[in-house]
Amino acid sequence: MSKKNRLYLIPTPIGKRPENRVMPEYTLDIVRSLSCFIVEKPQTSLSFLKWVQHPLGEHQLKVRVLNKKTPSHEVFSFLKLLEEQDVGLMSEAGAPGVADPGTDFVELAHQNNYEVIPLVGPSSILLALMASGLSGQRFAFHGYLSLNENDRLKEIKKYEEQSRKFHQTEIFMETPHRNQSLLQILVKELNPATKLCVASDLTMDDQLIILKRIDEWRNFEIPDLQKKPALFLINAR
Repeated sequence: MSKKNRLYLIPTPIGKRPENRVMPEYTLDIVRSLSCFIVEKPQTSLSFLKWVQHPLGEHQLKVRVLNKKTPSHEVFSFLKLLEEQDVGLMSEAGAPGVADPGTDFVELAHQNNYEVIPLVGPSSILLALMASGLSGQRFAFHGYLSLNENDRLKEIKKYEEQSRKFHQTEIFMETPHRNQSLLQILVKELNPATKLCVASDLTMDDQLIILKRIDEWRNFEIPDLQKKPALFLINAR
C-alpha cells in the first residue's frame, strides 16, 4: 500500500523583517518543498511564501482558502488535495488550528488517516505566557471575547474568578482595532490586586510586554495598542 500524503501545519510570523529571527530552517525547507497550500488569506500567505524565498511563482502554486466563512462541504473537498500531494496549512498569523478555522480540516485529515505534522515556529500565545511572569503551570486560552459589551464584561469577570479559584492564568485576545478599549475596560473593572500582562507585536522590533497589578495600571500611562496584535493575560489572587 502506497504511503499517504502529509498535512503540514505551518506557523507564520505576525510581521516580516528582512532577516529571519523566528522560523527554524527545517520548517522553511518543508515550506519550500510544498506546492499546495490551504490558507486563511491568500494575499498574506503569498507574501509569506515570497519572504521565505519559495522557489515557485504564484501561478505555479495551488492555493485554497479556508476561513470562518468556508462552508463545510468545501472544507471536505480539500481532502482531494491531500490525495494528490502533501499540503501545507497556514493561518493568517501564528499557529494553525489555534484560534483559527483550520482546525476543521486538521480533524478531517485525522479522520481519513492522513499524517498531521505540526512544524516549529512562532506562537504568540506561548510567547506571551513565557514572558508574562504569570503561572505557566496552569492556564486557559479563551480566544476572542464577545462583541456584546454586557456579555464581554461578564466574561471578563468570569475569567477573573476562574483564575482566582483554580490558580491559573487566563489568556484572551481581541481584534487590533478594539485592543485599546478592551485594555481600558480591564483596568477599570478588574480587582486592584489582579495582575494583568499585555503582550503586543511579539517578535517584532517594537514588541511590548508589560506586567502590572491593576492598581498599578491605574496610575500608569496606557500604551497605544490601536491596530496592533495583542494578547491579554490575567492572574487573580
